[in-house]
Amino acid sequence: MQKLKLNFVSLRIVGIYFIFALLWILFSDAILAYFVVDIEMLNAVQTYKGTFFIAITSTLLYFLIKAHMTMIFHMEQKVEENEQRLEYVIQATNLGYWDWDYQSNYHIVNDTWLSFLGLSRKDIKNDITDWSSLIHHDDKVRVQSAIAKTLQDFEPYVIEFRMQHKDGHWVWIEGSGAVVEKDVKEHKALRLAGTHRDISDRKKAEEEIVFLAHNDSLTKLPNRTFLKQKFDALLEKAIKGKFAFLFLDLDAFKNINDLYGHTIGDTIIQDVAQRIFQQLTSDDVISRVGGDEFVVLTQEVVLVEHLCQKILSCMEKPFYVGEHRINLGISMGISLYPDDGDTFEELFKNADIAMYAAKNSGKNRYTFYQNFMTEELSATTTMDNAIKRGLDNDEFCLHYQPQIDLLNTGHVIGVEALVRWYSPHVGWIFPNDFIPRAEENRLIIPLGEVIFTKALKQIKSWEKDGIFNGTMAINISAIQLGEENFLDKIEAIRQDCDVCASTIELEITESFLMKDPTFASATLQKLKNIGYKISIDDFGTGYSSLAYLKQLPLHKLKIDRTFIKDLPTDKDDKAIVRAIIALARALELEVLAEGVETEEQSAFLIENWCDTAQGYLFAKPMSAEDFESFLRQN
Repeated sequence: MQKLKLNFVSLRIVGIYFIFALLWILFSDAILAYFVVDIEMLNAVQTYKGTFFIAITSTLLYFLIKAHMTMIFHMEQKVEENEQRLEYVIQATNLGYWDWDYQSNYHIVNDTWLSFLGLSRKDIKNDITDWSSLIHHDDKVRVQSAIAKTLQDFEPYVIEFRMQHKDGHWVWIEGSGAVVEKDVKEHKALRLAGTHRDISDRKKAEEEIVFLAHNDSLTKLPNRTFLKQKFDALLEKAIKGKFAFLFLDLDAFKNINDLYGHTIGDTIIQDVAQRIFQQLTSDDVISRVGGDEFVVLTQEVVLVEHLCQKILSCMEKPFYVGEHRINLGISMGISLYPDDGDTFEELFKNADIAMYAAKNSGKNRYTFYQNFMTEELSATTTMDNAIKRGLDNDEFCLHYQPQIDLLNTGHVIGVEALVRWYSPHVGWIFPNDFIPRAEENRLIIPLGEVIFTKALKQIKSWEKDGIFNGTMAINISAIQLGEENFLDKIEAIRQDCDVCASTIELEITESFLMKDPTFASATLQKLKNIGYKISIDDFGTGYSSLAYLKQLPLHKLKIDRTFIKDLPTDKDDKAIVRAIIALARALELEVLAEGVETEEQSAFLIENWCDTAQGYLFAKPMSAEDFESFLRQN
């Protein structure tokens, strides 16, 4: 098309000159003869006619050529502007440009193209083979095939491949190319051009996405998706025999996050993952499937118990994070293929069930799945749902057991609030049947708030009516005390009920005090500062350290009923009770005996200066109405 345009312009100039010259030759003499009659003058004029012709034609040619050159100049200027715009676009999009003369193998590239590979002009020649040698061996065939197809079909291509950087690493390139000049008659490409784009960051991001799709971001271990794929692969190989699922869960790991924060918790998880991984063989697969949960898939079923022992042993060494020294246990459940299931979901579920059985058996141990465990889990799940429903339907109520002054008046000086549950589906359900489960699933937190609220409303009602002005004792779970906002919650309830803190006695289990004495002491001191009375419930069963006991802001020790029931005949119980009373006296604490059922027990306690007591000898736990009647009668 450009050639035709050039030919047309050239022919136009020649045509104009030809027409002018022809007209000059044909008519110039006749015109002169018409205007000049004198022969001598005509001869003189004709002498200068040729010179005039040259001047006229030169002027004509000048203007024709000037017009044409002006057009060419504007075209070149426009092309230059377009090329500049194209260069700006290429630079803005960070594109490497290349141009290849297919006939001579001459190849040129721009600076951006060179920068992708860390090259300078002197590092590469203009021969096509020089840069093609930088393509990754595994990608060469694909690149050559794409170019060959373009040369044959004249269709553009876009492919991804790797090229070697000057420093040796591989750079991912998105390459495009097209035939920009061809011999149509011979159907042959003469010139190709295209662009290269560095897509290394994109490929890295894609690899990261693929990795995260199959791996845990914190520990870099495979995730549940990968574990299932490995399980399916084992089944496809039709492996004969058994393999085992080990479901591992750290014991009380939530306490680590609560006490030290999630950053330290994450570091512990990484260390745990590394320790477990080091106990495995190359054929074993470990996966992180939850916050502190791992699953190991092993084909060494005969050695599975040995593997569990190795994992337990590796966890015995403390974890150190900064100045923190942390000890952790781990509970494991084991399910076997095909004995305990033949699908991934079934084996996973049963190993999880077995792990919970290990926790319920004392933690830091392993347990094989048994069929009855599923039934127990079903019952547990039913209980969980029933507790939630009971909270929603306000099915929990309080009974009250009087506390008697043994040494002075014999009157009721306190009362303990005891939770009871009346389910319309089952009837009365007593605390031992639901409190442990409520603590396990942390429903004790909302349940404890219900108990605290009802107890405070009741003591306020009795005070207002002049029925009872003693102390209300309320059991507080260690789970509640471990909550960060526990103090704020009970204070909001107390202030809303307008009850003086000094009339409330919070009963804390001895095991909570010894689990983390520093934390317990700080929490109890805050409660005492507000005005709450603090007592240790079931004292003597949690093996308190006397060194810590004297530092705690306590008001009262409650002797557990197990030491009272065989009084006064059992000499060991007599010695223990006397020791507890003596200890309380030495620490200037009150003493209350629980579970007093006989006159002989009461007499022994009075003889040994026990301050107060509660039990069936005096009164069973009773409703608020019955307690009011009990007060009036006594």
